[in-house]
Amino acid sequence: MKKIQVVALSAIVAVGALFTSCGGNISTDASLKTGLDTLSYAFGASLYEQGLSMHLQQLGIIGDTMSVKANFMQKIQAETDSLKKKDLEKEMKVKIDSVVKANNRNISEFLNGLKESLSAPESKAAYMAGISVGGQIGGQMVPGLMQQIYGENTKEKFNNDAFIAALATAMKNGKFAVSDPSAVFNTKMQEVQAKQQAKQEEELKKQYEPQIAEGEKFLAENKTKEGVVTLSDGLQYKIVKEGKGAKPAETDMVKVNYHGTLLDGTVFDSSVERKEPAVFSVNRVIKGWSEVLQLMPVGSKWTVYIPYDLAYGSRGSGEQIKPFSTLVFDVELLEINPKPTVR
Repeated sequence: MKKIQVVALSAIVAVGALFTSCGGNISTDASLKTGLDTLSYAFGASLYEQGLSMHLQQLGIIGDTMSVKANFMQKIQAETDSLKKKDLEKEMKVKIDSVVKANNRNISEFLNGLKESLSAPESKAAYMAGISVGGQIGGQMVPGLMQQIYGENTKEKFNNDAFIAALATAMKNGKFAVSDPSAVFNTKMQEVQAKQQAKQEEELKKQYEPQIAEGEKFLAENKTKEGVVTLSDGLQYKIVKEGKGAKPAETDMVKVNYHGTLLDGTVFDSSVERKEPAVFSVNRVIKGWSEVLQLMPVGSKWTVYIPYDLAYGSRGSGEQIKPFSTLVFDVELLEINPKPTVR
């Protein structure tokens, strides 16, 4: 999924276009009646936070009062003469007031220009995309956002007024109409991404249906065999040798020997064949491994049968492990928190 980001705006913005005053002030009030209204608002706040604010400071549209104050405070603290200190404090206040006034004027001009470009006809917006921030947002970012959430050819309409209101609130350090709008926006995009991934996985399942069926058949037959234990999530194991040591915790480092095969016996990885045990953290491996290692006492050797959803899922791994592959491992737990090997 494409990420909605603030791109390199400085490469496409003609500074003069940002100072074209359209008259009037932009309101920070927003009427958020629908989910899309709230999303439009959250997008405005998130966009400002993710890079637009820094860009506007670089262009000189917004002055940084914090840096002005910090510079003066450094001089004030170093000054020993009380009268000169007071003069510096007065000068600081005048300078900050001047920056704030300039900010308010420039913010109003910028937002008016931005609103005009967002509301422009498509042909005009395409032209302005090369010369204004509004063209970039309205011509590319908003359509991309709407397509991600609602699909192509959606008839849903982005709420420009709510978007502008959120930007105005952020630029004026005001109080947002919703709590933590950036979090609202990020949560929505995570939901969209999860739905897209689920859809892609369903499409892949159709493609790999024979492989999935083979794994399910194998596990169904294997669970009836003597000595095979089946856990609630479908993970299966058979104890070849029962160890007497401690069981590792999720955050422990372990030293193991293993031999991994596909259902047809193809070896895809083996520390046994390399004659070099592996060392890793229990929580840094596939789910099936992480789960079973925490059940094994040190000194144990088990054969483990891992369903695809506890292995590499729809991704697969490398050329040999195809998506939705059920895997078989012979695993021997040698140590917990082994000492580093001295070479």
